Amino acid sequence: MSLDTTTTAYAADRIFDGDRVLEGHAILVEGARIKGVVPLADLPATISLEQHPGCTLIPGLIDTHMHFMRWQGPVFLAYGVTTVRDTGNDLAWILQCRDEWSQHAWPRIVSLGPLLDGTPPAHDQVAHAIADTDGAVAAVRDTAAAGVDGIKLYASIAAEWIQPMTEASHAAGLKVSMHCLPHGVLVAGHAGIDEFYHLDGILADVWPDHPPGWLHVWGHPDFDKTWDRQQQVADTIASMDLVSTPTLAYWDSQWRIRSAAGPYAEEQLYMPADLFTWAAAKPDAELGATWQRAWEAALRFQGLLLDRDVPSLAGSDTPCGGILPGQSLWRELKMLVAAGQKPIEALRSATSAAADFLERPELGRLRQGAVADAAIVKGDPTASIPDQPEVTKTIRHGVTYAPKDLLKAAEMADPAWRHEPWGRQFKKVSDR
Repeated sequence: MSLDTTTTAYAADRIFDGDRVLEGHAILVEGARIKGVVPLADLPATISLEQHPGCTLIPGLIDTHMHFMRWQGPVFLAYGVTTVRDTGNDLAWILQCRDEWSQHAWPRIVSLGPLLDGTPPAHDQVAHAIADTDGAVAAVRDTAAAGVDGIKLYASIAAEWIQPMTEASHAAGLKVSMHCLPHGVLVAGHAGIDEFYHLDGILADVWPDHPPGWLHVWGHPDFDKTWDRQQQVADTIASMDLVSTPTLAYWDSQWRIRSAAGPYAEEQLYMPADLFTWAAAKPDAELGATWQRAWEAALRFQGLLLDRDVPSLAGSDTPCGGILPGQSLWRELKMLVAAGQKPIEALRSATSAAADFLERPELGRLRQGAVADAAIVKGDPTASIPDQPEVTKTIRHGVTYAPKDLLKAAEMADPAWRHEPWGRQFKKVSDR
């Protein structure tokens, strides 16, 4: 291996390379790429070495479900998130952001374009409204032609549109992800989707004649009576090669924010105050208790999926629900552990497993030829996911960042966020 004078070696007590844990090794970074992962004993004396005792070096994390706003960029990096997948935004706006990410202290951006939704769409500032099957197929083709990285179907899509939309997406070489209310995950799975979000779509599958509503069904005292059916549905999902991205951190935030537990302090510190007010919920003890029961039910169902080896990815859904970029992804990892994963498996869901699903082999692993995306974290997250991660350094595309500086900048968010697509959407909802 030929090394030049610009090569820097980074070492910690352990390295999680996306697949396994290595001790006594260092990663070699040369420009924007990883030159190799080598034993410390093999490092030439001429190579600059940064030692980080008491820490673990991990690949830069990937948040597979979020909605981008410019103020979020530095906060994501501060928590070691170097790639995000935007799962619904104004098409032209998000593609512009994707093109310019490297010019800012932002993670790189993967984009699914707008929410492809029925008429009227639930979130009109970030959606493409569809009225019929021909329009549905045309929307997929037009979105694919714009150069997106995948297709997102939203909740008001008619059931009969799902298969032709999926076929059009696959013909364009793109995977399909879906928020499966109200039709159910099984209907969408049989129609060919690749990934389902939020778990909420299983209600139609496990309790077809359930009482009205959504949240109150998950939190209904009789929901536990569907346990046998839940196991059958989990068996069927496992047979379909579907991927679950449950966004459990969002579920967790919703009972906390309404109850005495309250939101996490960092959320209000690093999120624009008005946005937090618009995106979060008012205290309501009774509704908070319902959300808590729903969250517990969602954890149990995700556990069934994990028991059946259904692949699961880590996504936060920030800033929905007033949850903070980056921090909420670590909380998602902790929720996946609560649902049954081992900590190292949860880390894979935000690194190597995410990169594999996104078909981005240059991401999610620390290995020769990969992009130099990494985070140095205090302690050992491969043994226990921390409640509040202490990231001491983030490396994004070979550039190093100090999290404290990133968060200090985040405290002075540019008020222009109000005019961004999701800023307009939250404002519109708050004015109702």
